[in-house]
Amino acid sequence: MSFITPDYFIHAANILLLVAYSVRDVLWLRLFAVAASLIAIPFYLFQPTVLWAPLAWSVVFAAINLFQSWLLFVERRPVKLTAEEEEISRLAFQGLPPRKVLQVLSIGSWISADVGEHLIERSKLPDAISLITRGKVQLSKDGHVLGDLIPGDIVGSALILNGIPSNVDAVTVEPLRAMRWQIGTLQKYLSANPETRTVMQRHLARDLAGKIGRLVTEPS
Repeated sequence: MSFITPDYFIHAANILLLVAYSVRDVLWLRLFAVAASLIAIPFYLFQPTVLWAPLAWSVVFAAINLFQSWLLFVERRPVKLTAEEEEISRLAFQGLPPRKVLQVLSIGSWISADVGEHLIERSKLPDAISLITRGKVQLSKDGHVLGDLIPGDIVGSALILNGIPSNVDAVTVEPLRAMRWQIGTLQKYLSANPETRTVMQRHLARDLAGKIGRLVTEPS
């Protein structure tokens, strides 16, 4: 006479579900749920008539939770930033987790510019801003040099705030490397990501304050 009956499997599965509902970590909750679904399968198989409907649902639940567990595991893996990404994190996103830094960089694009290229032209409303990581940009108005933008500065930061055409020209005076974002795309992303928005707003405040201290007149 066997001491193991199908009921043991369903009892074990429900105990695992109780454990799953008692843990706070979502990953462990899903893993326990996967185990509960799999352990319940023999209960349905060893009945006088196989219970195909609940068996199928157990397989479906196990597959869904296993997939979601894998996604959570991938999201929690340590993120390694490149040297260039580390630099932009130091310049503008201090305190932001590396994964968030990668997210905000993913909606922009790296650009390189030679000496003499215009990033902003007077009387035009640019649709993008650029965060300088290397090089220098000179601001001028009516032929008069107002000052230079350096690594960490955002070319076009004030345009985010006032939404009016620039009253200055911004021209590279050293080979430039920068991260460029379309303003509309960046605003949508920041609206959906409060943590990143707070960090970005803090940097924008420092950026504008620094420009006011260095430039002759209000920057672009």
